[in-house]
Amino acid sequence: MVVSASDRRADRLASAGLRAVSAEPEAELRGARLEVADRPIGIVVPYLAVDLGSLDLANRRGVVDSLGLRVRHSDRDLHLALSPVEPLERVVFDIAEQFRCEALASPTLVGVQANTRLAFDRWTTAAQAERLTETGVGLLLFTITHMLRYRLLGVATTEDVDDLIETTRGNLSRLVGHALRPLRSLVADQEAYAEPAAEIARLIAEMAGDASELLGGDEVEEDRHRLLVPLDWDTLDQEIASTSSERAAARPESDYAVFTDAYDIEVTGASLYRAPMLRQLRSDVEDLRAAQAVSVARVAQRLRSLFVAWQPEGWHGGHDDGALDPARLAHIVANPGDTHIYRQPVQRPSADAVVSLLIDTSGSMKVQRHESVTVLVDTLVRALDMGGVASEVLGFTTAAWAGGRARSDWQAAGRPDEPGRVAEVAHIVYKSADQTWRQARFSLAAMLRTDHYREGLDGEAVAWAAQRLVVRPESRKMLVLISDGLPMETTTADLNRDGLLLDHLRSVWSDAEASGLELGAISLDHDLGAIVTPSVTIDLTGTLTVGTYDVLTQLFG
Repeated sequence: MVVSASDRRADRLASAGLRAVSAEPEAELRGARLEVADRPIGIVVPYLAVDLGSLDLANRRGVVDSLGLRVRHSDRDLHLALSPVEPLERVVFDIAEQFRCEALASPTLVGVQANTRLAFDRWTTAAQAERLTETGVGLLLFTITHMLRYRLLGVATTEDVDDLIETTRGNLSRLVGHALRPLRSLVADQEAYAEPAAEIARLIAEMAGDASELLGGDEVEEDRHRLLVPLDWDTLDQEIASTSSERAAARPESDYAVFTDAYDIEVTGASLYRAPMLRQLRSDVEDLRAAQAVSVARVAQRLRSLFVAWQPEGWHGGHDDGALDPARLAHIVANPGDTHIYRQPVQRPSADAVVSLLIDTSGSMKVQRHESVTVLVDTLVRALDMGGVASEVLGFTTAAWAGGRARSDWQAAGRPDEPGRVAEVAHIVYKSADQTWRQARFSLAAMLRTDHYREGLDGEAVAWAAQRLVVRPESRKMLVLISDGLPMETTTADLNRDGLLLDHLRSVWSDAEASGLELGAISLDHDLGAIVTPSVTIDLTGTLTVGTYDVLTQLFG
């Protein structure tokens, strides 16, 4: 492509403005491309991912100043390490980071603040004019962008924007309000800020579902859609792509390592929240269970055939058939006509089994699903108790978002390639196998509160649960993974080859089977059958029925 003299001049002027605001002497702008020290910087913020040559002078100044604030206040390497992998999550996360940087602009930079507001307002007007908010995902992104801007910059929306986003904003406030609230107080700490920002991005992506409607089928549609999602929105930075290729070639698929386990914790459900909160949660669980109208006794009766076996418990004599009773030999001599000289075995019902329910308590489980899972598990445990079957309820998540202190250690160590797991693992014992349901009922209720739901390392959780099971005295040991999707811990996934977490889960699952455990998975959304077997999928969107509790029979019957 031939670049005109006027375009080159525009790039030089834009680059000069960028360097002035960013205080970065090696910052350059070439059309829509931002570089620092010849390193391309991918920006997927919709109102900034534009070709400067297509803008008028005032709008161009606003975009340049916004990019300058981004370069000045955002640690790019840290941002890459913290960024989600999924494209739509990355767009929202990038928007949140941009507003953080703009919130850090010095109050003395009055002109810069005016310019950035102008650029954003013109993008808002263009997006409305193109009617891009008439799509569900378009309206979702448009709304969360304005919500983030108001939260970080305090700039109220105009009346026409208010009319457009009012309903969606109300719905989103209930979903992401807990993560929006702390953002303003964390703007000076990029790492701490990233935790709630990543949570918002994750929830928006879950709510959006399939974002393919934003991708047009022709050039005209693509040109319009870039106002909400940049054209290459589903492509990560070149540096990420090349690094991923190098990682894939450097490490065999079966390899899995832990960078540090110094911050890993194992806690009980009861230790997660204070006693008054646990009592309230227990009451809430009982209300939810009552609303399902499923009899625990009936569930126990249906499970009896799966777990109960008859065990010999001595003999009963005095029968006229059966096995000859050695204890009655003298009686045979004295009374040869007596036929009651036989004995029969006495058997008692026995459930020499233990069931471990391993629950995915990652962030994706927050959207109502966790309530149904809590009721399902609580009822199963009560029914197993009634049948004399030991049960264990475990949960897995991380103790911090985006790697936490483990990622900080990785950075301090010089950011080595292929570090393996870089996260603070949190394993939760909601109920041990030696406890009854009554003893663990308040701890089990902690599943209903989701403050501790973060990210999931399914492979390590399965290995942990399996280790607990193999030392149990019961002859039959069953492990059930309950999950709504694939393993995902953002930092580990970003810093290692593609598929590492999934390969590790498959490997651990195979090892657990080889140890003699009976394994099964309950899939809630994403079918796990292609990854681990046996697997059953259940729908928790409606009312639980007695049939729902047949999942254990489907897995192990």
